[in-house]
Amino acid sequence: MNSQPAEKRELFGWRGKVLVVDLSQPKITEEELPEYYLEKYIGGSGLNARLFYDHIRANPDIDPCAPGNPIIFGCGPLVGTPFPTGSRFTVTSKSPLTGIFGDTNAGGFFPVRLKQAGYDHIVIKGKAKKPVALLIETGKPAEIVDASDFWGLDIYETDDKIQKKYGACETARIGPAGENLVKYANILSGRTRTSTNGRTGMGCVMGSKNLKAIIVKGSGTVPVADPAAVDELSNFYRKAWIKSPGTALKKEYGTLTNFAQISESIRIKNEQEPLTEEQLEKYDLEIFTNKFKSGQAACYKCPIACTQKWQIRGGKYKGDKGDKIEYGHMLNLGALIGIFDFAEMLHLSDVCNRMGMDCIQFGYNMAITMECFQRGILKKEQTEGLDIKWGDVDLIEGLMRKTAKREGFGDILAEGAREMAERIGPEAVPYGFHTKGMSFPFSCTFALPMSLASSVATRGGDHLKGHPFAAIIGHEEMLEKMFGKDLPEGIADHTSPVAKGRVVWWQENYKMILDCLGICFLPVINSNVWSDPLIMIREMGEMYRTITGRGPSGLFDSAERACQVERGFNALMGLTRKDDTRKGTMRGEKNPLNESGMLDEYYLYRGCSNDGLPTRKRLEDLGLSDLAEDLEKCGRLSEEKRPEIKELIKDSKDIPAESYESL
Repeated sequence: MNSQPAEKRELFGWRGKVLVVDLSQPKITEEELPEYYLEKYIGGSGLNARLFYDHIRANPDIDPCAPGNPIIFGCGPLVGTPFPTGSRFTVTSKSPLTGIFGDTNAGGFFPVRLKQAGYDHIVIKGKAKKPVALLIETGKPAEIVDASDFWGLDIYETDDKIQKKYGACETARIGPAGENLVKYANILSGRTRTSTNGRTGMGCVMGSKNLKAIIVKGSGTVPVADPAAVDELSNFYRKAWIKSPGTALKKEYGTLTNFAQISESIRIKNEQEPLTEEQLEKYDLEIFTNKFKSGQAACYKCPIACTQKWQIRGGKYKGDKGDKIEYGHMLNLGALIGIFDFAEMLHLSDVCNRMGMDCIQFGYNMAITMECFQRGILKKEQTEGLDIKWGDVDLIEGLMRKTAKREGFGDILAEGAREMAERIGPEAVPYGFHTKGMSFPFSCTFALPMSLASSVATRGGDHLKGHPFAAIIGHEEMLEKMFGKDLPEGIADHTSPVAKGRVVWWQENYKMILDCLGICFLPVINSNVWSDPLIMIREMGEMYRTITGRGPSGLFDSAERACQVERGFNALMGLTRKDDTRKGTMRGEKNPLNESGMLDEYYLYRGCSNDGLPTRKRLEDLGLSDLAEDLEKCGRLSEEKRPEIKELIKDSKDIPAESYESL
């Protein structure tokens, strides 16, 4: 690890250790987290990004499935403490799906047990000669154990067998999709509450290393700086979140509520048609709660319990049940591919979860395939004689299982949208929607802040790296705290391009702080949208201070630093402005990215050149001279002048410039 010397301090919140695993040797060592990194990157996503860069900077062009590509698990300082929803962790690696920076965030109990076992991060490199698992237990040396008898099992079968062999534990594991290197294979964890690290193919990276699972048997507590203050703050937020109307909705329906909330912008059949009222009614959530819901589950110390448990009680799929159903399943394994039946969508979602595949990317790949078949671009000779029709559940299930094993046409579906369309043929390329290789359906004209955020996200088409909800819903109080009273007219209008660049920049940093600390975005956004208290960076700083005992003045800079590391790595990979846009036909919509207030303004605030490259001044201001040197060597560093962060936030009520270093 590269670090700068700093005085060693007593740790609260953090455990201060990284478990470093080389599967090729095989060898396991423990390293201390440098004090400098704790101060400058906080933990979780931010520190993961820095550790990833340290391990890969000498060979950034490495194949994502090569043994030298590291995969890193990381937890922030709030994880495992009494603070409610302190249960999020990030997995980071070079993405097999996109070939660029990749990470994924999830919750549950796995990260809590890891912190209880004494580790903040795990860095895994190399490749085992046969299937293995990593076993971590409090008070015992970690070990690499044989996992040959787990190989080939689905996500739930794997956990069942591990529990029988090792006793009560938490596991992060892959299914057949990860074993067979499906580019968008997931990692799933948890037992009482299943969590998914999806989107970027981290399960594929595990599979490439012959790593079936990480098994954690953690116990004990995570020390905090001020236990009394932590209890007081925890009780305050727990009560506030329980009272929030948004909490009631999420408790009752989970993220399935998103379907109705954005139904106006949903387009189906690979975005060829708008969703109709009749189709929307088929996914009325009262149908789900009355006919299929069987309970709910919560992450560690979460008062919301948004995870919906379900069971099919009759019909063709009678007996099917699951504990992981989200908006992404409903849209991408439902409406997008022409399915408007809860039982059919739930069945496909369960199969997809069991295989360990990303429901969004598989759904999009399926939609691209269906449209290409519909248009005559894809022929039966290419599909093993299959007649690929919209809404054919049996066909989709069969292809899903083939994809997980890379059998037949499933071998093509196992690629990303970009590569899959290229393999089908040149005529298919315009219908392969993606940004930087990752598919995410969004309207370019309905919510311009999300259009921009999805385009510039470092991991590809994305809805979570910088969710700009303040501008989407017109939250003027929050926008005023960000940028002061003198707001540009149109900043709160989601159909206007005005000032969206600054909002996306701010909310990327805002979300990064949450992911570095290790707390869930859901109760925070619920509180900010539906009720008090308004949770800004000052409030997150108070959470950080009571847990760690350290001043929160550097939080915003830490988030900016981590975002620059992610974007800097992508610049090393050759990404520029041309990649910060959605690819594929626009369906008649005009892409607003080049309008005033959008991409150019984002680059101004992010400290990038107009071509999207990091600038020397911003990197050096953040102490990232090593990254600047690496970029300069390959001609991907800009000397353009950009405003200092202090100037950009001078009117902020959340981070006043005059007290920038002493919040």
